[in-house]
Amino acid sequence: MNIASTTSTVARTGASVCAPMHAPINNAQAIYQAAMRLLPFLEHGKPVTTAALRTAMTTSFGGSDAQGFWVWKDAYEALETAQVLFLRRFGPAILSRSTTPRATLAMMKRIAELLPTHTRRSEESQAMQQLSTPLPLAFITARAASIASCDLVLEPSAGTGLLAVHAEMARASITLNELAETRADLLGLLFPRFPVSRYDAAHIDDHLAL
Repeated sequence: MNIASTTSTVARTGASVCAPMHAPINNAQAIYQAAMRLLPFLEHGKPVTTAALRTAMTTSFGGSDAQGFWVWKDAYEALETAQVLFLRRFGPAILSRSTTPRATLAMMKRIAELLPTHTRRSEESQAMQQLSTPLPLAFITARAASIASCDLVLEPSAGTGLLAVHAEMARASITLNELAETRADLLGLLFPRFPVSRYDAAHIDDHLAL
């Protein structure tokens, strides 16, 4: 989630002071590609190690974090994106096969446990007060909201879409908003059928006519 505005440029600058010059990278595209490389781990129930995450990021960005091509915030967003992709592919089956919400929650917890924890916060995360929604909590939130196909769901601070994907699984209409540039671009890749605005969530009522 986010409240204030900046980009990942500040966080990345410190890591790349001594790095060689390289061609501009589309961060959202590279994060999405890294997520696609991580998706098979979740599909096969295998843990994503830090080494595997670093390899996926280095391959997708064309260089390492030490070279200044990416920061760990990008890596964490790739992990979240992989979860969104996993839920889109297998979420309906999980929901249909689970006999109770508690059983579904247990499955969500098992998926989340395959991923390394977020142990490093970037300057952007601090400045924009970005707090990720863990997969089990996203499921609980969506369950509490009782989202139905006739609903229009507004996610005012959508992040990487871990809440929005549950609304998508419920076949609801979705309106997404995200102030952070890379995350907004990433949402556009993940949810191409739905609009993504880029307002400060604190003032969303002033901008969206719902």
